[in-house]
Amino acid sequence: MYSRHASATAAAAAADRLRTCIEGFVFSWEQRSYTISASIGVVLLADAMSLKELFAHADAACYLAKEAGRNRVHVYAEDDAAVIHRLGEMEWANRLREALRDDRLVLDYQELRPLQSSATDGAHVELLLRLKAEDGSIVLPGAFLPAAERYGLMPLVDRWVVETVLANLDRIHPQGAGLASCALNLSGASLDDDVLVGRIEQLIAKHGIAPQRLVFEITETVAIRNYIASGAPIARLRELGCRVALDDFGAGMSSFGYLKNLALDMVKIDGSFVQHLAHDPMSQSIVKAVTEIGHQQGLAVVAEWVASQEMVELLASMGVDYAQGFALHRPERAVFQR
Repeated sequence: MYSRHASATAAAAAADRLRTCIEGFVFSWEQRSYTISASIGVVLLADAMSLKELFAHADAACYLAKEAGRNRVHVYAEDDAAVIHRLGEMEWANRLREALRDDRLVLDYQELRPLQSSATDGAHVELLLRLKAEDGSIVLPGAFLPAAERYGLMPLVDRWVVETVLANLDRIHPQGAGLASCALNLSGASLDDDVLVGRIEQLIAKHGIAPQRLVFEITETVAIRNYIASGAPIARLRELGCRVALDDFGAGMSSFGYLKNLALDMVKIDGSFVQHLAHDPMSQSIVKAVTEIGHQQGLAVVAEWVASQEMVELLASMGVDYAQGFALHRPERAVFQR
């Protein structure tokens, strides 16, 4: 009778022979030769209590084989931290699909407060996504959005947000139709979705929305990763009259050239530079530089994660236009979902 270790070794060896056979196959098509590779996940029957669990473990092991460089075998182990993390993400992806199906996504808004007397009147908000769990508790996006990105669910999430917000724009904030601007986040996957911008145009016309009230936020890392591809949808959104903000500026390997070359209306300074502003000269220099260059480009500058009145006063003295954070306003549920 095989031990568990011997069984796992034999299964891995069989999988590797299969992988080698696939790797050695070459086929020709239209005067060109092609090779194939396979990423294989291996799991023992003894490591699963049900068929569903067995396939979940195999799927996780297969993904890890691909992430390790492809064309390899990964054997599932109960104490494998990477597999445990992957299974957790798979579970969140399933829960997010169910929440979309059952209409259990909710929106909170957080106000941006003007710091300069020249700021536009009216409330300005950013919408924050939440998931209502089966037991009614509220789950913050850090728990489920990484899984949504990994499993290709972000276009569905973004489409739900766009459809819901534009249908209820005057019922998000207590000011109703007096809401000056509403910011929505768009993922990198949605920037590649040609249909989404067209749908935004349809919804603006359908609901009679003044497009300048809509601000679409794109993170710096997404803008840089998709620099060429993101330019066209950003331009289309601005042609519609909407505004576009570069979010989390400074979080990645930033270049101020992106502020010059991307067609933007607003830049949001990453909170990691704001939270230590009072005592960190380097953070102060970065915030001052972003503010000055942003203003030279005609951009409004927003500081995130503002946690104290001391920060508010310091940011105002630096010329930052808006501040956002718990010191000014804690997120509240959108009026139409209360």
